[in-house]
Amino acid sequence: MILCIETSGTAGSVALADMGGKCIKLLTADIVNAHAEQISLLVNELMGFALAQGQSVCAVAVNKGPGSYTGLRIGASLAKGLCFGLKIPLLSCDGLELLARQAAISSVECDFYICMLDARRDEVFYAVYSASFDVVEPLGAKVLRDGVWSEYKGKKVVFCGNAVAKMKMLIPAFSDYPEFTETLNATWFCATAARLYQNRILADVAYFEPDYGKAFYTGAFKK
Repeated sequence: MILCIETSGTAGSVALADMGGKCIKLLTADIVNAHAEQISLLVNELMGFALAQGQSVCAVAVNKGPGSYTGLRIGASLAKGLCFGLKIPLLSCDGLELLARQAAISSVECDFYICMLDARRDEVFYAVYSASFDVVEPLGAKVLRDGVWSEYKGKKVVFCGNAVAKMKMLIPAFSDYPEFTETLNATWFCATAARLYQNRILADVAYFEPDYGKAFYTGAFKK
């Protein structure tokens, strides 16, 4: 089985996937923004469940970002610790690509998926994918204003993620475009994690770091 860990948003979740990519069991935290307190407990419960089924966890999949800085750090640290301790592979899943793939499963067909997560104020973390999930524009940060993504105006585009409402308010030209705004959870990782494992596309456990979308800045302390 593959253990999937999602901590990029406010509500963390973990899931067990079989080697065919089917979700066997999902657990979701019942308190928001409590990843440090709850996710390890949920993981322990799923590990016990797998053991009771006579199964073992052979890999851990984690969201590589973008998302909450603290949440991603917690998820990555837990995943790496499990992989080191159990001597199993680490699988790195792109959260924005998972949004596009889930939108496609939900029968929202298009030529482009513009996936975005809220980065506070008028900014978003985003990436653009084709209908076959090839990267058209890689992960980056963008300030929302008139003229942004004008090259996609009039094309078959679906906007995905938790920043879509903000984007449509700031860029009225896209207000009537289809959207997919379901919240990411660990079940979305299952098929991608199985595919990565089967193709031996593994992350380096020692050097893996989340991709935050841009450098983390805390601000300078004034004396």
